[in-house]
Amino acid sequence: MAAYTLFCAPDTYAMSAHAVLEEVGADYTVHWVQLFTETPDPAFLAASPHCRTPALDGPDGTLFETGAVALYIAERHPEAGLAIPPDDPRRGLFLQWFHYLASTLQPDVIIQFHPEFYHAEPDRQAALKSASMLRLRKVYATLDAALAGGPYFFGTTPTVPDYILALQAVWDVIFPEGIAAYPNLARQRAALLERPAVRRILALHAEELSKARAGHG
Repeated sequence: MAAYTLFCAPDTYAMSAHAVLEEVGADYTVHWVQLFTETPDPAFLAASPHCRTPALDGPDGTLFETGAVALYIAERHPEAGLAIPPDDPRRGLFLQWFHYLASTLQPDVIIQFHPEFYHAEPDRQAALKSASMLRLRKVYATLDAALAGGPYFFGTTPTVPDYILALQAVWDVIFPEGIAAYPNLARQRAALLERPAVRRILALHAEELSKARAGHG
């Protein structure tokens, strides 16, 4: 039996945690699930009460939320070097960017895909997306400046925030003028997407997404 089970939907925030599992060489299986269904998978619902991915079933029980899952895995596998340890002077910045991505970037990214979570009326959805994109411009400028010494947040070695950022940045529609307008961010994404572990999980997600679309065709 695998040490971890990752509840995962293709081409979602679960890609970050999936990439971290792959990067650390963990013994894991993927349990692919369907989102936005009236009959969610019972095991998935038990692990993630809002039926959002990723969720993890591991040695210490179940866990949900992208950042929590990714950081938990990284800290259980310190040999991979994906987390800045508590006694490292960079730990404060590590936590800063970790939480910035969850609390400042992610909410506005979600709005670009699901404004209906907030408004039923199409005109209000459009206005919300526009306002959100204006906020995202400043967020991307802040991240671009943080990555100036790159390609990653902490130089040449990626850590958990890099996986969380780059595997959102694969969605080109979240950039108002395209990612090329933020050259350091573009460099960070390109570097992370070249990592073999990331390429493997992206291929799996593309395959699963193709299956899901064929099933709805």
